[in-house]
Amino acid sequence: MLKHEKKIIIRNEKLRKVRNSFRDIIILALFDEIEILQNFDNLYEDWSNLTPEEEEKESAILEAKITNLFGLLSKSICKCPLCTNSDRDMVYIPDHEIWYCVECQEKDLIWYPSHGSEEDRRQKDYINWYLEQKEKFAKRFLNRKKPDLKK
Repeated sequence: MLKHEKKIIIRNEKLRKVRNSFRDIIILALFDEIEILQNFDNLYEDWSNLTPEEEEKESAILEAKITNLFGLLSKSICKCPLCTNSDRDMVYIPDHEIWYCVECQEKDLIWYPSHGSEEDRRQKDYINWYLEQKEKFAKRFLNRKKPDLKK
């Protein structure tokens, strides 16, 4: 796979439409395959001839294939795994081996190992949110003129 971060940005509107159409076709084909796998027992009569152990084994194989397909979709350039949009320019993050949309990257929604652990990042986000709310509260309520109660 790629070793460096790579952005793919398409500025031409016609090419964007072609790209989005190809992505939609791939996603629809993937979901069709998943639906076939989920309905496998209804589609084939040989399924009913299996023993319970064989049926359980076959079910596990089918579930593994479905899970694998979802995993491939989440790593593909077709759909951002964070916002699930399929019509955006994408960026490849080698640490994750996944494509994300440029908007999620610009909003700093992607965790990088250099940010520290995910727990540290959430703690920092919470502390920043708390301080921001505290500041808003102070501006809104504490900086008002106090009513004169002696009247």
